[in-house]
Amino acid sequence: MKLTGKNAIVTGSSRGIGRAIALELARKGANVLVCCQSRIDAAREVACEIERLGGQAAVIQSDLSEESGAVAVIRECQKEFGEINVLVNNAGVGIYTPVHLLEPEDIKRVLNTNLFSYIHLTKYAIANMIERGFPGCIVNVSSILSRVGIPGTSVYAASKGGIDAFTIAVAREVARYGIRVNAVSPGFIETEINRDWTPEYRERLIKKIPMRRFGDPEEVAKAVVFIIEDATYMTGQIVVLDGGRITD
Repeated sequence: MKLTGKNAIVTGSSRGIGRAIALELARKGANVLVCCQSRIDAAREVACEIERLGGQAAVIQSDLSEESGAVAVIRECQKEFGEINVLVNNAGVGIYTPVHLLEPEDIKRVLNTNLFSYIHLTKYAIANMIERGFPGCIVNVSSILSRVGIPGTSVYAASKGGIDAFTIAVAREVARYGIRVNAVSPGFIETEINRDWTPEYRERLIKKIPMRRFGDPEEVAKAVVFIIEDATYMTGQIVVLDGGRITD
């Protein structure tokens, strides 16, 4: 699938990895629906950058912790661009708390946003793709924390493990329609989330990474675009981008 003229949804694209993915898709010629939950000004800035790159962009603010938020995103893409060719599920929240101290609302928010939103958006995007008879591509952003047991990340890790399993199962289900479903599983990436970590903590993490550095959001974005454009025989795969961390 070449991206020129194709229509893409990227959730959580007002910052970090999602922003980098939205911009890389635009560089390849895609029209992009930029989705955010709260940072509408930042999302509009991303849309402006996409337009400066020569692409078309639209913005939607939606709470993906509810199914109605996913429906609103799908409808907005249909209204702005027509059919849906690409869905990148990236939105997520993290709660880093020992398991015995977790609050019920925190558990619900993480699972609703990080896992159930992916399921809802995938469901409606695939329905659109099948109805219109177009091949499509879905990429889910997971995390190596589903496979690396770091204390305090139990619910976040569970949500990402669910994404991995969902990706594999759905890929087998929809391959006959020409729809590919894959995931990328980043390690530690330089984003706003970890910029407040102490130098000592960052150093401890870096020592466990064979490449001895964190990744850049743009590196994840390029992998996502490769999966969409060039990896045309790949489906049901979890592509790890972690500098060698989980193989160390």
